[in-house]
Amino acid sequence: MPITDIQFDNGVFFAREVDYITEDDAHNWARALGHYAAASPRPIVALVDAREVTAISNDARRVFAMASEISNVRVAVVIVNPGNRLATQQSRITALLSTVRKTHDTYFFESVTDAEEFIGQIVSVPARTS
Repeated sequence: MPITDIQFDNGVFFAREVDYITEDDAHNWARALGHYAAASPRPIVALVDAREVTAISNDARRVFAMASEISNVRVAVVIVNPGNRLATQQSRITALLSTVRKTHDTYFFESVTDAEEFIGQIVSVPARTS
């Protein structure tokens, strides 16, 4: 399966995306995200390592955009490979498609270190409850 390594730890939902992402892959990811977000007493961070993605299908992008409605997600962080312009563009387009329904913002990073530092800042600051 092109979305692998799905895990939840310390308020961070992590998944690695590799190769071509299909609609079924996106549905599996969204179900897992929804499960962990619903079970968490605090808003979670969704972290996606998309450095090995080759492309994302149109149907998968729609599923990811709809998943932006999942409540109890504080922020999404996507690590992209700047050398793969197609996958990076498709990830950013997906975030743009999500803007109408989103419950959280999405941030893009080109390095694991930068993404982890950002997440460390987010996790250490209590979420607003409003």
